[in-house]
Amino acid sequence: MTDLFAAAPPAWHNRARTAQANPQVWAAPRTPQEVAAAVAHAAQAGLQVRPVGSGTALSPLAAGQEMMLSLAGLRGVAELSEADGTVTVWAGTPLGELAAALDSRGLSVPGLGGHAEQTVGGALATGTHATGLTSRRLGAAVTALELVDGQGQVRQLRPEDMHFSAAALSLGALGAVTRATLRTQPAYRLRLSTRSVGWGELMALGPEYAQAAPHVSLTWRPAREDHEAVLLRRAWPVAEASGAAAPSSGAGTGASLLGGPAQALADAGALFSPLPAPMRQLLESRAQAEVVLAPQHALLTGGDPLRELEYAVPLAALTPALRDLRAVLTRAGTQGTPLQLPVGVRFVAADDLLLGTPAGEGMAVITLGAPLALPPEVTAPHFRGAEGVLRAYGGLPAWGRLHGLGETELAALYPGWADFRAARDALDPQRRFGSPYLRRVLGE
Repeated sequence: MTDLFAAAPPAWHNRARTAQANPQVWAAPRTPQEVAAAVAHAAQAGLQVRPVGSGTALSPLAAGQEMMLSLAGLRGVAELSEADGTVTVWAGTPLGELAAALDSRGLSVPGLGGHAEQTVGGALATGTHATGLTSRRLGAAVTALELVDGQGQVRQLRPEDMHFSAAALSLGALGAVTRATLRTQPAYRLRLSTRSVGWGELMALGPEYAQAAPHVSLTWRPAREDHEAVLLRRAWPVAEASGAAAPSSGAGTGASLLGGPAQALADAGALFSPLPAPMRQLLESRAQAEVVLAPQHALLTGGDPLRELEYAVPLAALTPALRDLRAVLTRAGTQGTPLQLPVGVRFVAADDLLLGTPAGEGMAVITLGAPLALPPEVTAPHFRGAEGVLRAYGGLPAWGRLHGLGETELAALYPGWADFRAARDALDPQRRFGSPYLRRVLGE
C-alpha cells in the first residue's frame, strides 16, 4: 500500500499544457485491486478522483486537484484470443504499442485513431476515432470492460449490461476502466494518395468525398485557394498488398506516418513541423510517388500537439459549414491577426454509444488547429468564430478537444443524455470521479 501513493505528489499538465493540476494525492496502481484500494482511500479521505493516461487530451478531463490516478502501470496485452477474434488489453497501454503488437500477429482493431502515445483507457474515455464512414469510434469495438466504479467495486461489463454503452465512452465520470476487450480484424495496409481540390469542387462535392475511400481526410486553409484530399484505400489482407514496401510497424511515434486532422495530413508548411518526417517527405514529393503502402496504425498522430477545436456536424451540413467557416475565419484575420490556420475534415460512422455519434449516416468532423507557439489571445477570435459556426449547424464537440459548451447545451445534443446520467447515478452516486470541469459539462 505504501508504494501506491507518491510521497510528494507531482504537479501535472497535459502534453499541450492546456490543462494543469496540483493534486493532493497521486496514486500509481499496478493492478485493478490497487485501483480499488486507491478509490477506497479517496472515499475515506473525502477526495474526488481523476483517472489519467498519457495526457494527450486538450480538455481538462483528467485534471484533478484532489487525487489523480495514473493508469500507466496497467500496461500491455492481457490476452489475445484469435479463436474469439478479441484482444484484452490493460487501460494504460499506448495505442501505438497495441497496434504494433497486433500488426506483428497479422491483426488490427477497428476504429483505431488518436495519438500513438494515447492510452487505450484515454481513447475510450474521450471517444477517439479514426476517419471514414466505415469506421466507428474505438469504443464501438469493445466487447467487455473492467471498471472500478465510484464505490471502489471492480465490475465486469458486457454489451448486454444496462450501463455498458455509457462506460465505453464515459469521460472517466463513471469510474476507472482498468482493461478492455476489443474486437480484432485482419491487419491491412493503406494505399495513400493525395490530390489537389479546388474550392469550387470542394463546395460541390464535399459530402461525396466521404464515400471516396474507406479513410478520407480533407484539408484547406480558408485564406488561400489550395486544398488537398488524402484518400486512404484499404489493401486487404496484408498478404495481398502489393506495391511499395510498407514502413516499419514499430511502436510509438516511429510508426506514425500521418499527422492529425488539424495537422492536415498534408504539407502544412514550416509552422507544422510536427508532421512526422516520412509524411512530410511523401507529400513534398507526391509528384514522384502517388501511392504508398502503410500499416493501419499510420493513422495515429505523431509529433507535438496543436491547440485544436473540433466538432462533428451532419454530413448534409458539411458544405454550408465550410463556406461559413471560411467567411468567419477570413473576417477574424481581417479584423485581428491574419493567420493561416488549417482546417481538417474527417468522417466518422454512427455508433450506439450514449455520448458518441448518434445513429444515422455518420458525421463530418471539422477541426481547426493552431500551433501552441501562438498565444491563445491571438487565436481566440478565430476559435470563437469557428465554434459559433459549428454550433449553428448542430455540431457535437470532441470530448478530448477544447470547447465552450456546458451541461444545458450538451444535454440537448445527445439523445442518450438521460441514460448516461442514470448510469452515472448507478456507478458513481457520490460523484467520486467528479471535478469542476465535469460539473460544467455533466452537471451535478
